[in-house]
Amino acid sequence: MEYQFKESDLTSEKSLWDVYKLSRRILPGKFQVFLVLLVMVLLGVNAFLFSPDVTPILNDARSWALMGFNFAITTLGFLIAGFTIFATLSKPKMMLAMMGHVNNETGLPTLKYNFFAFMKVFIAYLFFGMIYLFVVLFGQSNGFLGNFIELFPLGHCLKVVAIKVGYMIIGGSFVYLLLMLKSFVFNIYMIVMNSLRWEYHQD
Repeated sequence: MEYQFKESDLTSEKSLWDVYKLSRRILPGKFQVFLVLLVMVLLGVNAFLFSPDVTPILNDARSWALMGFNFAITTLGFLIAGFTIFATLSKPKMMLAMMGHVNNETGLPTLKYNFFAFMKVFIAYLFFGMIYLFVVLFGQSNGFLGNFIELFPLGHCLKVVAIKVGYMIIGGSFVYLLLMLKSFVFNIYMIVMNSLRWEYHQD
């Protein structure tokens, strides 16, 4: 069978960074953006207006980072295992046919559009897992991050702002990762339905 694409197109991405750059064409839903921003705004109001004492904010950020790291790594392991089984059982002829079809919204081949949707979830969990690990390693009491900020002029003020912004980012990232998990589940459902639709049209 002659395909409408070159075989090199299947392996044109040489690193996870290449995959990430292309996956940015898949835009998040408006509800997802709104909900994450809303949570971050509410956390910001709590941190900057309702909490003059930064100690509880700092303690929350540290405990959230530790909890977030465990959540991200554990969930990522399950997601990759499930995706590996799913990708292994997928029909190669169907996937090659999807490679020859272009998704109009992103300009990506439909095969890569579907797989990038999964990769985007994996990358998000890896990225925020690294952020959480950074906070756990360097954001502890008398840790590197606090001592480094103190070297700058107005170091104490910068430290307070950094703590409160970090509190907002870590809290908002929890919501973001949960919404990405929701997208992952839906993408599994859609690809299974597409696989059944493919079988429906086969002899």
